[in-house]
Amino acid sequence: MKYAVIYARYSSERQTEQSIEGQLTECHSFAEKNELVILDTYIDRATTGTNDNRAAFQQMLSDAEKDVPWEIVLVYAIDRFGRNSIEIAVNKQRLKKNGKMLISATQRTSENIDGSKNLDGILLENVYIGLAEYYSAELSQKIRRGLHESRTKGLYCGGIMPYGYKKEPVDEKGYHKRIVEDEVTAPIVRYIFQSYANGMNVPEIIDSLTAQGIFYLGKPFVRNTVYKMLRLEKYIGIARYTEGVFTNIFPPLVDKDIFDRVQVILDKFAIGGKSQKVDYLLRGKLFCGKCGKPISGEKSTSKSGREFYYYKCSGRKKFHICDKATIAKDKIENLITEVLMKEFGTPENQEYIVGQIIELNRKRLADKSLLRNLRAEKEAAEASLRNIMKAVEDGFFTKSATKRANELEDLIADLEERIAIAEFKEEKILTPEQVRQYLSHTIKMDPALLIRTLIQKIVIDDEKIEIHCNYCENMPTDPPNDDSQDFSLDNEKIGCAKQVSGSPPKRT
Repeated sequence: MKYAVIYARYSSERQTEQSIEGQLTECHSFAEKNELVILDTYIDRATTGTNDNRAAFQQMLSDAEKDVPWEIVLVYAIDRFGRNSIEIAVNKQRLKKNGKMLISATQRTSENIDGSKNLDGILLENVYIGLAEYYSAELSQKIRRGLHESRTKGLYCGGIMPYGYKKEPVDEKGYHKRIVEDEVTAPIVRYIFQSYANGMNVPEIIDSLTAQGIFYLGKPFVRNTVYKMLRLEKYIGIARYTEGVFTNIFPPLVDKDIFDRVQVILDKFAIGGKSQKVDYLLRGKLFCGKCGKPISGEKSTSKSGREFYYYKCSGRKKFHICDKATIAKDKIENLITEVLMKEFGTPENQEYIVGQIIELNRKRLADKSLLRNLRAEKEAAEASLRNIMKAVEDGFFTKSATKRANELEDLIADLEERIAIAEFKEEKILTPEQVRQYLSHTIKMDPALLIRTLIQKIVIDDEKIEIHCNYCENMPTDPPNDDSQDFSLDNEKIGCAKQVSGSPPKRT
């Protein structure tokens, strides 16, 4: 008596559980006739067979690699296992490697239940696989052709319905539907386009809609939704699909002139467009001392075309919970760079940081837990292999022992490679001179690299700026010579916090 599991699948949501029930009935009938005990069932519903990215299928393959009692995967037909010839071959080999085989309840396969080769089954199985792949490709081609024909007729073929439209049946059965203007939401789309074209920005449009009690899916509009709407060509009747460009599916909601004006404005003030070319040295480092939210780089353009670069608190920008003023980019970056150069530029402080980095690297190298675990695992695998070989020498030879010995040999080879890599990494020891040279070059040549390397975060409020540094806990400092700025240390904070009194002037 042998043990088996059943794998069943249907590919379309238009199919039902009856398809699965039919497959299971045939498989159980086959198992009963051939004295197979079914231990488990794996089922994928409404899942394509053109690839093996299927949850139950992958779980079945994963279980096959474990110490499970079953050795047969039983399917109704080969095309339930898959429709891609390459993936079928790979996954069959994966089963075979773990001592498992694929058997069909309705088709002859390359192996029999007893493990012997089925000569005519070898040929027939490849024919089944080829037919399944051909059928899948032909079906895909027919579907694309059908979609093209339906869209040429202006019919709705599924997908997310854009805001401002609704679908309406064109026949009594409602099989084919056309897209029509939604009398409730279409005017809102026109309002958004017209307002943006007239100079309102997106946050102002959202505030206006919210004040009027107009929401998107029961909640206030969000900026990303509005920006996507402003870019959507469907609002002027243009729909782009793989099969081509169609102008008879979506009725235009917006005049093309207004749409084009909106695109010009969007391109001019594109978020993340030109601003990405500007290097914000403090990106990801600044935080608001009032609300605790991050402060990010921003750009704005005046009507005359002049560009302004600054940092703005996200608590003020996104959440409207903070009144922190915007900070001019150049002023804050110059101030922070000046302070860092003054603090880290002294020989005493450089040597202190060199020592801290070397000590941190030494501690990391001293922690050999990974290498120790790998070596222990390798020793345990070698001991198990020796026990199996001794048992074989004593006459206790079994198929499972041979399989386990092969598994252990593969594991030992893998562990030896991982140990070699870990030992190689251990040899990469930093020297004080390397760190000293790196810091010296960083401070003199690249302020941005200095900030990324040594700064953990910078907290700004109206009274002071706190610079939290990496590596230092009790960093020495000399009394300031410059009376225009007051520098002091707060060593009770995490890491090292340098306080700079007097923030940059507020920008109005």
